[in-house]
Amino acid sequence: MGWRILQITRPCKLSVKNRQLVCENNEDKLTLPLEDISVVILESKQIIISNALLSELAENNIVLFTCNFSHIPSGCFTPFHNHSRYSEIAWSQVEASEPLKKRIWQEIIRNKICNQASCLKFFNLKYHQKLFEIAKLVQSGDAKNSEAFAANIYWKNLFEDFNRYNDQDIRNSALNYGYAIIRGCMARSVVGAGLLPCFGVHHANKLNAFNLVDDLIEPFRPFVDCQVNKLNLTNLKELDPQTKGCLVNILTQNCSINKEEVTLLRACDMVALSVAKTIKSKNIKYLQLPLLKKLPLFE
Repeated sequence: MGWRILQITRPCKLSVKNRQLVCENNEDKLTLPLEDISVVILESKQIIISNALLSELAENNIVLFTCNFSHIPSGCFTPFHNHSRYSEIAWSQVEASEPLKKRIWQEIIRNKICNQASCLKFFNLKYHQKLFEIAKLVQSGDAKNSEAFAANIYWKNLFEDFNRYNDQDIRNSALNYGYAIIRGCMARSVVGAGLLPCFGVHHANKLNAFNLVDDLIEPFRPFVDCQVNKLNLTNLKELDPQTKGCLVNILTQNCSINKEEVTLLRACDMVALSVAKTIKSKNIKYLQLPLLKKLPLFE
């Protein structure tokens, strides 16, 4: 699996030759082996990309992001059903029982709240122990909406004078940027595991092609939250390249999953594969989710 995360911020032409990504502009030429790349982010509006390269990106399980005029990821190109047993897994997913889906959602929310609690604890903020207690009480399908209860406590303590719905707050821009990167990588992993991204275990919007992806990114959100809280965004009016680089590098941060230290990029694959196995076996014991054990290392 690739490990490089390629951000392209200047006008250029992208093509492929001899299984190498070729990036050319008026000044220089860069080539990178496709097998080394995991993510490509296109930020400039003056980038030309060949259809042959798009095809090779899909063949090599590389996720491609396009960005809007605010340089926030707005589109995602992912491989399409490259799993050898796609039909079998897809049918298992469609036929999954409601009790099983509710148990999966219960574990997702429990894990998310635990990671939120760990985030508060790292910064010596109040009520982290309260969140750990809430996590223990999450019911099947989160019937009591523990997620919303925990979120109310979490956001009030993580940031000062913060409203998650304030589009003018640079912290929200940073959060949205980080979440979008995680979402795109999870979309790649979900499809790579042979799952249908439109059928979620909790999200069920018929206009959303990524309901399952939006389910599975929930435990990953606190990793982004931690990094945004570490960054000094006070004097920024918009995200600069250094800040975006720090947010993208979250993918290389380690987390704990199944008693193993892996990067978040690898964790996306492990989570998606575990969901496929859980659904196919109808046994929740196979579900694997990431735990936040340490603060991000990137300044």
